[in-house]
Amino acid sequence: MICNPPGSGYTHAGMSSDQDREIVSLRRELSRLRLSMESQLRENERIWSGFQRIEIRLLGAQSLRELVSVLIGQFPATFPGVDCVSLACVDTEYELTRLLEQGVDPAPPGFVPLYAGKFDDLLPAGRRPYLGACSAELQKLLFPSYTTPLGSVAIAPLMLHGRMIGVFNQGSVAQQHFMPAFATDLLEHLAAVTAMCIDNAVNRERLRRDGLTDGLTGVANRRFFERRLREEVSIWERHRHTLACLLVDLDHFKQVNDRHGHLTGDRALTLVAGALGEGLRASDVLARYGGEEFVLLLPGTVAEQAVEVAQRLRANVAGLSLRGADNVRMQLTVSIGLACLAPDTAPSADPAHWLVQQADSALYLAKTSGRNQVVMAERPMSV
Repeated sequence: MICNPPGSGYTHAGMSSDQDREIVSLRRELSRLRLSMESQLRENERIWSGFQRIEIRLLGAQSLRELVSVLIGQFPATFPGVDCVSLACVDTEYELTRLLEQGVDPAPPGFVPLYAGKFDDLLPAGRRPYLGACSAELQKLLFPSYTTPLGSVAIAPLMLHGRMIGVFNQGSVAQQHFMPAFATDLLEHLAAVTAMCIDNAVNRERLRRDGLTDGLTGVANRRFFERRLREEVSIWERHRHTLACLLVDLDHFKQVNDRHGHLTGDRALTLVAGALGEGLRASDVLARYGGEEFVLLLPGTVAEQAVEVAQRLRANVAGLSLRGADNVRMQLTVSIGLACLAPDTAPSADPAHWLVQQADSALYLAKTSGRNQVVMAERPMSV
């Protein structure tokens, strides 16, 4: 057995004690970095999960008031260090304020109506989010009901169709909570979702106000569809983009009413309307066409994409569960007829009438050849 003599300065495998200590120090540092990275990953997952939960609730909000309540209530509850939240929107005509007021209830305290000119000094980086210090003037403008001085803020622009309709704001009393170096990807994504949800909520309220909503299902009615159909066909005639139309009919609906009663039939129509509305874009139109028929208008959607959408919606309905008064489960299915206006198609002198008529013919074929299927109309002659 060979031993190193005392004071030789060498340890095992020919290493000096200094080298050994350096290796131990490096291992400790690597372990510390690993633990730090694991902690940061867990924190990132928590933040991402929190944003996702809020986004899902925003998308499910049924009114503008509910949407504002989700933002104002969920952020401080989900993210420690966020002390106050506000939604500031351009509201020169006081339309949003009126929609948020319910009876004698005022608009939620986190909603701040602004004039467009007041946005000029809010975002030093243009239309990018601002994270940093909060001045007294900025707090008074964006958080008028919060009296404790704020140390830092995060301001995210709400963009819709290329214009800024408002800003979503978070405030913290801590000066270091929102820093310019922080990534803003999740915040920008949520701001985009919020802008879309505000637009959808306002449009729903306008539909109710103007009598363009079906009273049973809550989707648009035939009057609204025909108005949008004329608008979209006019755009098609000018720009020759693609425009798809889906006519949807609930299979064997008369049997549902006869066997289970009209109340169950109404529940079936409401469920089907909800299933048909899942995953649609803000530009798409879903309307009750009459009786058990629904119609969808999909701007900018080519035939292949429209077929995929139709098959997905058909599967959504087939997955519904409905029980009658006798607790017997009913299988709901729909037949779908599809037609498209493409850039190179040459329909009759009335493209709007032609589009719906072609979808109706395809629907008839879907029902007579077995139901619970999608049939696409033949394309007309090309120009």
